[in-house]
Amino acid sequence: MTTTSENACALPAREQPSSLAMVRTLGGIALISGCLLSLVYQITYAPIQRNTEARIQAAVLDLLPGATTQRAFEIPVPGEGGAGMSSVIYAGYDAAGNLVGVAIEAGDGGGYGGEIRIMYGYLPDKSQISGMTVLLMRETPGLGDRIRTDPGFNARITGLEVSLNAAKDALTHPITFIKSGEETGPGEIDGISGATISSQAVVRAIRRSTDILLPLVHKHLDALKKGTL
Repeated sequence: MTTTSENACALPAREQPSSLAMVRTLGGIALISGCLLSLVYQITYAPIQRNTEARIQAAVLDLLPGATTQRAFEIPVPGEGGAGMSSVIYAGYDAAGNLVGVAIEAGDGGGYGGEIRIMYGYLPDKSQISGMTVLLMRETPGLGDRIRTDPGFNARITGLEVSLNAAKDALTHPITFIKSGEETGPGEIDGISGATISSQAVVRAIRRSTDILLPLVHKHLDALKKGTL
């Protein structure tokens, strides 16, 4: 009969893999992937750290004209106002060992593309900001990234007076952001037309940092000059 012939020629049914075997296979793949990721991290971590340190060192010396060496110091930041703030400052010294100034990292999460991290230089003897450089940003090319490329914006920050009051516990004129094109007064920085959000984030970062850290720098100034902080 036809039915018998077809049954005789039929291939045996393939055995389906068990759920346990599939779990073992997937677990093995996950374990291997995890080991590979860990290996890649271990291989790349040290070079990334070296590159970061080299970039910071170059930024410090660039922001503090006349400095030939730099040292990192940690300043305690008391109170809630300093929560989450980096208390590490970089002191720059000239060839004779004299303190030129300090470079300070600052950040703000309100950039158009997220967090912006910058470093600015501070000259205690002149009560001035000596310049600013962008360390991290994800701003729109041609717009927000002008906080890095616009020479006028950096020029408006460079030389800005940041003198302290008589008690040396606050700025005489706290740093303030104003819209591009407006007339500026003491402590005021006008932003970049077309990059208002990004430039405003930079100014906020500098203001918060200078409000809290500059009085602390002055408090520890003698120790910084001696390099003994």
